[in-house]
Amino acid sequence: FDRDHLDEARRYYTNIVGKYGQPVQGLLKKAKALDIARLCPLHGFVWRQDLGYILNKYDLWSRCQPESKEVMIAYASVYGNTAHAAEAVAARLRERGVACRLYDVSVTHASTIVAEAFRCSNWLFAAPTYNAGIFVTMENVLRDIAAHGLQGRTVSLIQNGSWAPTCAGQMKEILSSLKNITFTEPVLTIRSALAPAQAAEVEAFVSAICSSMEAQA
Repeated sequence: FDRDHLDEARRYYTNIVGKYGQPVQGLLKKAKALDIARLCPLHGFVWRQDLGYILNKYDLWSRCQPESKEVMIAYASVYGNTAHAAEAVAARLRERGVACRLYDVSVTHASTIVAEAFRCSNWLFAAPTYNAGIFVTMENVLRDIAAHGLQGRTVSLIQNGSWAPTCAGQMKEILSSLKNITFTEPVLTIRSALAPAQAAEVEAFVSAICSSMEAQA
């Protein structure tokens, strides 16, 4: 189940029911008083055993609690340079023992990224500035995440722009509508492409992410 079906179970729940965690919590509390023999959902498998396993997942999802201390890296890239920056940061995180997964928001469906946002403790968004704003596919994903009412995550930002990299502030504004959201500093800013001279900036950026994860319970 973990290998073949859990990701889809999470994707369905988080995108369809994810915003309504409080009513789900109420239902789960009522269910604790029942002698449940099996779970027969409208979508998915009938559960005849190990009911606590899937109920625990619903408990975590409905409380917006992450399943994994991990960094979800979502990026938008026009010419590949922002993607390269995200990949460089991911490589340094992995070298320091931090788990992370990368998603190109122009290719990966937003529902998958929303589900990953529920699963992971940390988010990293990387985008180019486009028409003085956020590149469109990234803006759509951010607004979708914000609409689901997620909370209690730590966010890091990478912005790109040849002459006026300004989208980090706008990304932060969208996500600031969520409760208990913390932003790491500094923002990593690149101008067209990540420069070799920015190695120290990348290291400081990665260190801030690692420190935020160490501080988590």
